[in-house]
Amino acid sequence: MENAFSVKQFQAGYCMSYFLESDKQAVLIDPHITKVQAYRDHIKSAGLTLKAIVDTHTHADHLSSAALVAAEYDCPIVMSANAISSLDVRKVGRGDTVEFGQASLEVIPAPGHTDDSIALLGGGAVFTGDVLLIGSVGRTDFQNGSPEDMFDTLSKLKDLPDDTVVWPAHDYSDNTTSTIGQEKVNNPFMIESDRDAFCDNARSKVLDKPFNMDSIIRINREGSAREIEKISVAEARKRLDSADESWEILDVRRPEEYQGVRIEKSRNIPLDTLSGRLGEVLDSDRKFILSCLSGARASMAAGILATAGVEQVTVMTGAIKAWQKEGAPVIREKVPVSLERQVRTIAGSLVLVGSLLGLLVSPWFFAIPLFVGSGLLFAGVTDSCMMGMLLMKLPYNQKALQRKAPAGGTCSLSGGSGGGCSM
Repeated sequence: MENAFSVKQFQAGYCMSYFLESDKQAVLIDPHITKVQAYRDHIKSAGLTLKAIVDTHTHADHLSSAALVAAEYDCPIVMSANAISSLDVRKVGRGDTVEFGQASLEVIPAPGHTDDSIALLGGGAVFTGDVLLIGSVGRTDFQNGSPEDMFDTLSKLKDLPDDTVVWPAHDYSDNTTSTIGQEKVNNPFMIESDRDAFCDNARSKVLDKPFNMDSIIRINREGSAREIEKISVAEARKRLDSADESWEILDVRRPEEYQGVRIEKSRNIPLDTLSGRLGEVLDSDRKFILSCLSGARASMAAGILATAGVEQVTVMTGAIKAWQKEGAPVIREKVPVSLERQVRTIAGSLVLVGSLLGLLVSPWFFAIPLFVGSGLLFAGVTDSCMMGMLLMKLPYNQKALQRKAPAGGTCSLSGGSGGGCSM
């Protein structure tokens, strides 16, 4: 069918990007810096020719990989005529189209979130960027954003057929898609018909700005975002020993792991606290080599830092396991077993022993695993573990607690996460 195309959605945290495919030709919408290799893999496996990359607006909360991917596949970058960019972009406005295969997308100017926002309509779907989200809308206090423009844009989108599929650039509630009809019924910002009330509501919201917002906008306008680099232990040591003293190992393991064996002069910010401690990294002029135990957590941390606009982010392949395997020096320290591991060990032992005794001695022993299971369920529901509290009273756990590094917090916004784009 003419103008029919398939849609493949990629998620990077709360960010969505899309491959639209028709007749082995594709358009990539809102590419994320952490997904470059995933895009390469998809293009290769599907045998696609990339015809265009569209950034629906200049993103302020994460780095775009549009320039990087466009250079690799020799295709144009499409943005609003209002976009400010140092790149050679194809600027579009009302009535313009983006064509690929047997399909095309109509460009709809969609200011509100920013003044350079556009939506793309075609094939019974609309790609709304950060203007219309599922159950919400984009905030209006970014680059020349405007509640009045947002209201007018939403009014235009309301006129689309109810069965038009909505694909947003962000979602903070594990949704993937919606329809115009569903948003007209369930989205309070689409339901609001009073322009003044809508604008007053939008202006009344005081929301935290994304970490490093000005830097992210600058990098996206310059198209200077870099793919996350992966280096060997040998290269990591070379950089650390070089005349450039700004290189530093950032270890994202848990504090007790880091305390047990670590690289000298490294810094420890656990992965689960990194989002809440970004200020410590952003306020630094350091260049970071990410490390963990084997590399998985380091890659995740690199994604968080890259999304926040930290330009000098590198992952050490194999992490501290590879570092030790190559005989590189480490600092070792005897540390107590973590409380979490103690609870798992004791609970598992009780379940195993109780089950064996129940099978071999008396069914009454099945009460032991039943009791332990009930305790774990209670701990999960109430976030209060009686076994953990009892173990914490032991002297060696008290000593470990006094030495444990403080955990950072995370920011929470209504409808989104720290520094997000949702109102």
